[in-house]
Order: sequence, then structure tokens, then C-alpha cells
Amino acid sequence: VTSHIMLTDRCNHTCAFCSVQARAGDSLPYYDVLAYLDILMSYGLKAVILSGGGNPILYKCKETGRNFNDVVEAIHARGLEIGLITNGMPLRKHMYERGVEGKMVVRESWGTVRPATLDKLTWVRISMSGLDHKENEVYVPDINPSKTTLGFSYVAHDIYTEPADPHHGKVSRVLDLISGDTKREPDLYFEERIDTLTNRIKMYVKAYSPRYVRLLPNCLEPELISRRVEQLEKMADIINFAVDRECVFVQYKPPAAPKACYLGYVHPVLNCDGYVYPCDSCVLNETAVHSFANPWRVCHWRDVAS
Repeated sequence: VTSHIMLTDRCNHTCAFCSVQARAGDSLPYYDVLAYLDILMSYGLKAVILSGGGNPILYKCKETGRNFNDVVEAIHARGLEIGLITNGMPLRKHMYERGVEGKMVVRESWGTVRPATLDKLTWVRISMSGLDHKENEVYVPDINPSKTTLGFSYVAHDIYTEPADPHHGKVSRVLDLISGDTKREPDLYFEERIDTLTNRIKMYVKAYSPRYVRLLPNCLEPELISRRVEQLEKMADIINFAVDRECVFVQYKPPAAPKACYLGYVHPVLNCDGYVYPCDSCVLNETAVHSFANPWRVCHWRDVAS
């Protein structure tokens, strides 16, 4: 019914909570993506979610040079609905031809994404991870609400700075510290930022009127999940009261694999390594490696029909 496609593991952010921070520089070949979709469409595929891995709007096929705009155009031409999960990137002004009037107008979009591409997306969920980085900003393009649903998401987490980390020097659990210092305290506690984050998220809700804001605890800190949920529910109540509508909610996500899971049959995930997985959960990660583990592979995309 739906397939999750992780186009690339290239990313412009270094999130401590990232479940796939071990990146090999993979990007799916453009024509492999289309061939995979054509196979699944024969089984009734209705929608695609473009995500990461990395940041999907940074996608560029190494063989053809085709980019994110080309992928969206090809998927849209097949009549499929398209969802996008991204942390965005700096905005720039694009000249845009408006509908039947043929008038050229200025419209802001992410640097690599044409405004016409935004209008082909059914929904966009922007990670607010920019609030954890030096830009302290969430880059929100000019999304037409009559065509595309806008949502935000924020993950509550502690941060350990680990310069020796081979990926990007930020981790969110002592298990990933190179030193193995299990008694070390985080360099930045989530509790220190609650008030600031509440005000910043409230500002974005007022400015952009998203359909929803999802707040959730970090799955890599399972021992903190119950406490985080309580903290996030208080944040949600404050923001909802301030904007006078119920748009902020908290998602409880305990990271545990079920005894049997059938979601992969109706919602397979194509990773940028070319293999299909049953989901994109962090429970597929090998301990302290942060990449999808081989034992969880269902098959290569070419074999998805068999």
C-alpha cells in the first residue's frame, strides 16, 4: 500500500538521536527507484514516503545526476501520493510560474527544491532538529496548504559530545561513547532547554499553522522515555493553550521489536543500500553501529516480488 524510500544517507545535520548515523555515502540509483516502484504498483501501491537515511532533498543520483525534483516528478507522474520527511535546508527565493495566469512570482523553497515540486507533495513533515544545531532555526518553505499538509516533529534528547565518534561526534547514550565511560553525564541535558524549546516551537506553530506538531522521546534512551513523555505532554499543553487549538501531540515510542510484525507486507522500506527492510525502526540497528543490520534484510529490491 505504501513504501518508505530512503533515497540517500547524505545529511546536513548531525543529530545525536539519529538511528542511522553510520553513513557510507550511499544514494539509490534513479532508475532503480523507478523500477522498484513499478514492481510494487503491480501489487497495488498507493503512496510513497521519501525519507532518510539522510536528508532526502539532498538526493542526487551518481549515475544520472537526477535529483530530488526528478524523483518527485516521476513518482507524481505515476499517480502515487507522496509524503516527505526532511530536516530541510536553508531557503532561497525561486522564480515560480503561477498556474493558469502564467505570471512569474517569487516563492521561497529549500535551495535544491523547486516550488513546483512542493506542490506535488501530499504532505511534508519537517524535523525541528535545526533547533539543536548552530543555525537554531527550522527552514520552512512556502507550502501551499490547499495542496500539501505541513507538520513538524521534534525529538527530546540528551547530548554527549564524543570527538572520537567516527560518524559525527554526537551521541545520545553512554553505550556509544568511545571511552566506554558509563558514569559520564551528558554535555547537554534536555531539561536545560525545555523552556527555550517550548517558546521556539510555539513561535513556529503561530507563524506557519501546521496541521500538527509531533513531540516524541529519543528511542535510544529507553530508560528516560516515561519521564520524557511527561515533560513533553506539559510542553504540548502550554503550546496548545497559547495557540488556542489542539495541534501538538506526544507520541510514546518504546523501542522494542514485537514477536511478529506484518507491517512490512503493506509498508516495506527501501534503504539507500538497495535492500528492503520491514520498517525503519532503530531496533534494526546493530549495537553501537547505528546502521541497519544485515540480518533484518528482507531482500534486495530486485527480488521484492518474489
